[in-house]
Amino acid sequence: MFVCRIKLFLCTSALVVALGVCADTTAQALSQRQSQFAFDDRKDEFGEANAKPSPDSTKASAKPKKSMWKAAGLSALVPGAGQYYLGHRQKARAFFGVETAGWIGFASFQIYSHWKKDDLIRFARERANARLDGKSDEFLDLVGFYPSIRDYNNLGRVYDPERPYLDDSPDNHWQWQTEEDRTAYRTIKNRSREAHRRAQFMIGAVIVNRIVSVIDAVRSARQKERTIDETFSSVNESRVHLTFDPNSDRQQVRLSITTNW
Repeated sequence: MFVCRIKLFLCTSALVVALGVCADTTAQALSQRQSQFAFDDRKDEFGEANAKPSPDSTKASAKPKKSMWKAAGLSALVPGAGQYYLGHRQKARAFFGVETAGWIGFASFQIYSHWKKDDLIRFARERANARLDGKSDEFLDLVGFYPSIRDYNNLGRVYDPERPYLDDSPDNHWQWQTEEDRTAYRTIKNRSREAHRRAQFMIGAVIVNRIVSVIDAVRSARQKERTIDETFSSVNESRVHLTFDPNSDRQQVRLSITTNW
């Protein structure tokens, strides 16, 4: 009986010693951990980062930036493509719409101009016995300004002796039947040239639209890049504070995050 009591006493003593050692080790670990957090807080006060970036910021930093040169090249190739690449869908539709309308307008006016010129050639052949295929615009103007080739050689060269003399050959001959026919000829000629001028204007509009699209793409890419840089700088200024107090009854561990968002 006495021996059993001694064994029980020894086991109890050993258990108490072990619990004491564990408690002491735990207290030392907690003390070291608290000192480490305090040191990290002091580092943070001097402007050094003491926390790992959040998953959101890591995910945001992993997102690739848009290339300004790529956006400009796409807009130069197809107006609106650079805006679509940058995510500006509404601008992309506007620039692409202007581009499409410009080319459609150019093709329409150019076709109409050729149609009217064909009508002009046919009308002059029927009403003035003139052959205007392949003739210059200056010759077309002479046919519409003078009633016949004789009037040109007799009157036109009197006012302007530098003008060349035209032989009354089948290739140069014209003779309008009535003054109304000559007026109708000039109307058809003017419509053909007006359509050609409008076609050239549409080409100019397409070029201007392309230039504006490139400038807008470069400007939008720079703004987007500046916005991303400012966002990342704001994320880097975020601070994380972890406080551990084992003696507190309410908040033994407290985590606080301060950000500029």
